[in-house]
Amino acid sequence: MTDSLTIDWPSELQHHQGWLKKVLRSRIGDSHSAEDVFQEVVVAVLQQLEAHKQINHDPNQDRGRSTLPTDPQKVAPWLYRVAIRHAINFHRKQNRRSQAKPMADLEVTSSEAGPLDWMLSRESNEMLQKTLNHLGDQHREILMLKFSENWSYQQLADHLGISVRAVEHRLLKARKLLRASLVNSAQLQTHSPSNHGATDATR
Repeated sequence: MTDSLTIDWPSELQHHQGWLKKVLRSRIGDSHSAEDVFQEVVVAVLQQLEAHKQINHDPNQDRGRSTLPTDPQKVAPWLYRVAIRHAINFHRKQNRRSQAKPMADLEVTSSEAGPLDWMLSRESNEMLQKTLNHLGDQHREILMLKFSENWSYQQLADHLGISVRAVEHRLLKARKLLRASLVNSAQLQTHSPSNHGATDATR
């Protein structure tokens, strides 16, 4: 039977830190704060590891102190839940919700062609950021992971600890919300007084 101590946790944290930081960034909106929260996640994991070691040495220790997974396949979703919990705690401490800008420093690596291509262009980046701010955390998060990590539905499911069907549903809804919001923003921009003024001035 696999034990938590057989998992190389420092290596796992290093391996997963990239996408976990993106998740935190999408939830918090500030890269510096997201980095601080990730360090809190690291400390929490190491504390759990130390608690697990103590339990192994002393069976009388409270076994509720450690929740480390023993299955390597469950490491990613477990770390994801820990990160989300710390992001929630961050907002509680701040007593406010930061204005997220999850795409500001995001390198898009997806080669997938589709309706979102133009949304990721440099010209639409500012509008995209504003639109993403109005999406829910889960929708903003899954869009960012899909188009920055270039993961398949199965990979998203494995990392987030949800089913492939749930990934499909969440992505479909997120795309619809994003597309509708962008269209609405574009219409508002087209009909704004400043744009009318510019049109009149060119006549």
